[in-house]
Amino acid sequence: MRYQDRYLRYARARVADPSLSRELVEAALGSMAVNWAGVLASHCPAAEAWDILGSVIAQALRGETAASRCNVVYRLLPPLQADVVILRHRLCLSDEQAADLLGVEESVVTSQLLMARRTVSEKQQHSEIPGPASSEPADATDTPPNKQDNSPP
Repeated sequence: MRYQDRYLRYARARVADPSLSRELVEAALGSMAVNWAGVLASHCPAAEAWDILGSVIAQALRGETAASRCNVVYRLLPPLQADVVILRHRLCLSDEQAADLLGVEESVVTSQLLMARRTVSEKQQHSEIPGPASSEPADATDTPPNKQDNSPP
């Protein structure tokens, strides 16, 4: 299948266990095959296939410890925004590639990524998520004594 490798990379980003991620992709592809007429009749087969994959993964991750650390994105953002963040930043896909995989217009990927950045920034400002480590210089009391100091001990 055209998207199988990208589906597998996405599943591996979401699921810590490589063999489970392969099983989930195979299950999603099997579901697509069983419902192929419906997938093809949908407004966008790629979007329908993506929804099936997402549902299979989400169902497997309910209450599982197999989830990878990137799943925090799905707790912070709506599903489409989280998918875009994972595809663009974790899988390093272009906007065009992510849009093709999701079955949406490229402008949707661009706007969802901007909204995700805004949401994360707002949540950081409201202390809902930790911000980046402080970049302020250390206090003078934390610096080691000057080794060139010739004063008596």
